[in-house]
Amino acid sequence: MENSFEHLMFSDTVATAKALLGMELYLEDKLIGRIVETEAYLGAKDSASHSAGGKRSKKNESMYLSAGHWYVYQMYGHHMLNLVTKESGTAEAVLIRALEVEEEQSVANGPGKLTRFAHITQGFDGQPIDNCALSLKEGVKPVCIDSRARIGVTCTDHWKTEPLCFYVRGNRHVSRIKKKGLLMDNDTWLPSD
Repeated sequence: MENSFEHLMFSDTVATAKALLGMELYLEDKLIGRIVETEAYLGAKDSASHSAGGKRSKKNESMYLSAGHWYVYQMYGHHMLNLVTKESGTAEAVLIRALEVEEEQSVANGPGKLTRFAHITQGFDGQPIDNCALSLKEGVKPVCIDSRARIGVTCTDHWKTEPLCFYVRGNRHVSRIKKKGLLMDNDTWLPSD
């Protein structure tokens, strides 16, 4: 991973959520897919975060690790893949919500679907991305990034509607969007240098 991305992980979780769009997720050096949707969770102040109010438990302990560690938890029987983004003890992370894959568009267009498709389990929780079978590599840049409220959060204050879900505009692999009239996937990415 390039140093500029490593620096970004320590500086701003929202910027990291956007920077992850277009990056490629690998398992054992095999490409799983390209990230097309993420959600930022902003630690103690964010009532939708697992670390809201400074909450710390066995379940969210990996969220308190330093930037560049995976935080994988289980919800409704599905694993959720997150990347920790801040220095140790701060507990901010980005949920990876959807991947663009070569298979049909609905195979990884949600956080539970993508972990099932990629065989990502609790075993990756707490692992550093630079020394793990599950890794990230630079990919391509989106033509346009849009945002909306996060999906499925249960808090009732202003954090419920904060536009902290980021996605590649027009990409048909994004979750919970109308698919009719969307761009082809190769039209949603800037040309490579």
